[in-house]
Amino acid sequence: MIVLSVLIGAHQMQAQRKSKIRYKAQKLTNAQEKGEKYKKLIGKVVFTQNETIVYCDSAYFFKDENIMEAYGRVRIKDGDSVTITARKLIYEGDTEMALLREDVVYRRGKKRMYTDFLDYHMTTEVAEFKNDGKLVDEHNTLTSSYGIYYSKTEKAYFYNDVLLVSPDFNLRTDSLEYSSYTKVAISTGPTYIDDREGTTVDSKGGTYRTLREQTTFAKGTIETRNYILVGDDIFIDEFKKFYTAKGNVVMTSKKDDIVIFGDEALYDKEQGISKVYGKPVMKKIMKDQDTLFMSADTLVAIENVDKDKERVLGYYDILIYQDALQGKCDSIAYFLSDSTIHMYRDPILWNENSQMEADSIDLIFKNDLIYQMNLRRQAFLSSLDTMGQHNQIKGREMIGRFDTLGHISTMDVNGNGESHYFVLEGDSLFIGMNKIFCSRMKINFEENNMRNITFYNQPEAQFIPPLELVVSQHFLDGFSWRVNEKPSKNDVLTRTIKDASTPEPEKSSLKDSAKAINDEINKRVSPEQKKEFQDKALQRKPR
Repeated sequence: MIVLSVLIGAHQMQAQRKSKIRYKAQKLTNAQEKGEKYKKLIGKVVFTQNETIVYCDSAYFFKDENIMEAYGRVRIKDGDSVTITARKLIYEGDTEMALLREDVVYRRGKKRMYTDFLDYHMTTEVAEFKNDGKLVDEHNTLTSSYGIYYSKTEKAYFYNDVLLVSPDFNLRTDSLEYSSYTKVAISTGPTYIDDREGTTVDSKGGTYRTLREQTTFAKGTIETRNYILVGDDIFIDEFKKFYTAKGNVVMTSKKDDIVIFGDEALYDKEQGISKVYGKPVMKKIMKDQDTLFMSADTLVAIENVDKDKERVLGYYDILIYQDALQGKCDSIAYFLSDSTIHMYRDPILWNENSQMEADSIDLIFKNDLIYQMNLRRQAFLSSLDTMGQHNQIKGREMIGRFDTLGHISTMDVNGNGESHYFVLEGDSLFIGMNKIFCSRMKINFEENNMRNITFYNQPEAQFIPPLELVVSQHFLDGFSWRVNEKPSKNDVLTRTIKDASTPEPEKSSLKDSAKAINDEINKRVSPEQKKEFQDKALQRKPR
């Protein structure tokens, strides 16, 4: 009995699936061609099968095959939800498959699909186009060469030359899954995005929440007006104008030959601020392929329509390396308009055998070569001579100038000058030490070695011969030879030098970032340095 019931049920289901097409028209004639009989219907043709109703101007019905061919103003009503119009239709009654051709328009609620070649299965409510199609919903427009739309789940799959047009961006790919219910698109191959403001994204696929304007994708590149940002995992919140990148991050300035590497980056498009964390390193290509490297706990790039305010900030534990110059400090500001670097809080520089310290230091570059160095407040210069002795000069301010090879050539000392200078005959005969107090001095260098000093404004001088010189007289107050802290190129690239007590930067939202960044810098410097930094940042004039 059970087997018989199953067989009867299966037979009824098969009969239902293969129900015959019913039809009516203003004119009906019988015809035959090559032995095949069919009916020709003309004028207000209507044929039905189950819940499917088809309207057209004329049709041919092949009874044996249970197939209807419809022409003219073809319109299909599939239940209460789907309407399809076309110029031609082949309807296979046994499979309930509609093959629509020419000017096909599929409608379901507020969704529209346009194509010239659509196959639609009435039972599964699956629509398939094979020769270019377009899906339009309340938010997005999608086009491709081939696509399948599942009406019941509102899921669409598009392949070959896919284009998604949303209110804020265009997306191009070769493979895309799209939900017309959630408005979420997922691409699985090479994907390219461009928004209305000129920002582009090139990735290997991702997830795009078009209603929330959020995008997550893997191994991608973001290109803005000024920067190119690369990362393994990238997230975009277009509504908040906020981007993040993680893993092998590379940020490149298109205008200034600057590249920043790191583990994580945040970009606030509205503020024009980028932050890079995770052992970030900045690389600046200089003249003759020389490169300036700089690393920090956090590097920040600030865009501005006023080029004089565009800058890169760094904090904390700054390390600098160039072939002719190395240095370290706590915080730094690099102004792009005139290639000036401002170093704050315990800055120190090394230029071959010379060491320079001050409360703050400015490095000025011209044509990608270091041109001038300003040491402000409590400036101290130490230079190692050929006998391993430390020539020392200190003063309120020092201004150093460099030659075209990047070697320091002169150093002017202004205010409260004091010098301990060891006098040599040749390179190996020690004559004695000059101890001099003077308000102004000028030091001349040759191949980065101190050669002579000129003193101005009634200097007070004392010459101490070797036999009268005691060790305690060798050094000025405040002297500290810190060459063991001088970073190598590898130190900068790997961030091996770091004060363990330095707090990690807070990786919070970039809301009010400009204020937050300046606060981070300013709380590490004195009030005088704070005012100096703000003046330079907000009122800077190009050189």
